Amino acid sequence: MKNLSKNYRLRRNIGFVIIAVILIWAIFTFLVYPNLSLLRITLFPDGTFDVAPVIQILSSDRVLTALKNSFILAVSLTITVNILGIFQIFVLDYYEIKGNKWLNIAYHSPLICNGMVLVTAYNFIFGSQGFLTANLMELFPNMDPYWFRGFGAVLIEMTFAGTSNHIMFVRDSLKNIDYQTIEAAENMGVKGRRILTKVVLPVLKPSIFAASILTFIVGVSAFATPQVLGGEEFETINPLVRSFSRTLTTRNYAAVLALLLGIITILVLVITNHIEKKGNYVSISKVKTPLKKTKIQNPVLRWIVTVAAHIIALIQTVPLLFVFIFSFMTAGDLYAGEMNIKNFTLNNYLMVINSTTGLRPVLTSMVYSGLSAVLVVGFMLVIARIITKYNNKLTGTLELFLQIPWFLPVTLIALGLIMTFDRPNILTFGLTLTGTVYIMLIGYIIIRLPYTLRMIKAAYAGIDNSLEEAAKNLGASTVKTYIKVIFPIIWPEVLSVFLLNFIQQLSEYNVSVFLFHPMFQPLGVMLNVATGADSTPESQMMSFVYSVIIMVVSIVIISFVYGRKSATLKKRQ
Repeated sequence: MKNLSKNYRLRRNIGFVIIAVILIWAIFTFLVYPNLSLLRITLFPDGTFDVAPVIQILSSDRVLTALKNSFILAVSLTITVNILGIFQIFVLDYYEIKGNKWLNIAYHSPLICNGMVLVTAYNFIFGSQGFLTANLMELFPNMDPYWFRGFGAVLIEMTFAGTSNHIMFVRDSLKNIDYQTIEAAENMGVKGRRILTKVVLPVLKPSIFAASILTFIVGVSAFATPQVLGGEEFETINPLVRSFSRTLTTRNYAAVLALLLGIITILVLVITNHIEKKGNYVSISKVKTPLKKTKIQNPVLRWIVTVAAHIIALIQTVPLLFVFIFSFMTAGDLYAGEMNIKNFTLNNYLMVINSTTGLRPVLTSMVYSGLSAVLVVGFMLVIARIITKYNNKLTGTLELFLQIPWFLPVTLIALGLIMTFDRPNILTFGLTLTGTVYIMLIGYIIIRLPYTLRMIKAAYAGIDNSLEEAAKNLGASTVKTYIKVIFPIIWPEVLSVFLLNFIQQLSEYNVSVFLFHPMFQPLGVMLNVATGADSTPESQMMSFVYSVIIMVVSIVIISFVYGRKSATLKKRQ
């Protein structure tokens, strides 16, 4: 028995060492080394510090304007998204508003139609060749066809696209408020607005703060929206990085800009974390009375809130509806701004289905999204288990390294991969990865690491330790305990994370545009090509079909994930 026990411990230790070596290699090779290499290539080209690229970049008026625009957009977006997002969650869960079910569906639309899909929709509705613009030009011939361009256009699109964090996370905090605290305030004579400001909002402050940080980072590192809707009037950092990265002579400038963006992001996180630690937040009771909706007593105010809520819902859902309709139209009708049901056709769908070139982007995105989702979930099942089971400085450091993609802009990550692995490297066993089909898959995995780790770690944390102890007392091995006891418990969460990762990557653009293989262009890149001035009518009409495919897949997955969660909550209640 002693020999068997020794052999088991030996096998377990060998397995642990193998896992540790693989983890250290993967984290250093793809998370740490590319960023250090980018610093070396950019600032130490000949082995000595060279500040010339930084000085040249910072002396450019175009660059300084782009930096200023990115900061203005980030601050403005943080304000507008918070106003809109907080309004939406209060309409859904705090106030009695007519049409709540419809509003609930409409306010979830940013989860279904986002990224390049939504940018494409806005461009073909409000752009210079857009459907609405064509109709307005008939009424007002002297009107500027580029009326929907610049800072205002970017801010509007990103505001209505940016409320998903409020709907998913801040809303949960609102639902978790103990209604007894509101009743206690009412019994003390506190009414209406004061309950909102003194009782409800203080509880929401941590989640609002977290959503604000994420929104600021989205704003400062915005890419697709400024590139398509910003025009020459409003250029931000990331489109400029992309522009510089296209040639070898200016690639160093792209790297410097990406590094500046990374420094700005890290500084924002450090400052906001410091502010957050100094804040006094109200905790939520563990034993709660469910939140009850409040009726707005003032009839005029109630009418204004109801109308505003439904107008916002229409603004968020109209792009989805138009994309669906456009997919059945001819290019001629679209450019003319005519919507004739008699002319609706399935030719756009047939162009995608019946041609290899039309179907390839769909299959490319499906394969890359599926593979990256499987691999990142598989890695995090192992890593999150180690972190939750062995809570020490080593696992804390491991977790910190895995958060790198969360506080570095994706352009910096992408450039690091491109410029580090554009030649044979000992860390990749002599392989050159730049320009291959593998580098975009690596990029997809990297950007989903923090979210996947967070969600799977939370799933592990919710397991009752007594179940594992009971299984071991019955003689089950560690592996058997995991397979038979632990994994079935976390499986629903794992499946949800996999599906949400999958749909997030379907229309991914920011990483894809740097790392895609010319023979395998993903949907995000194809949608961006369709918005270009030199795009063909066929590519534009096919982009609507691609958008519909993405939206249908997203609707099915989100309905499954959130429908299952709602059913679980009802059973618990």
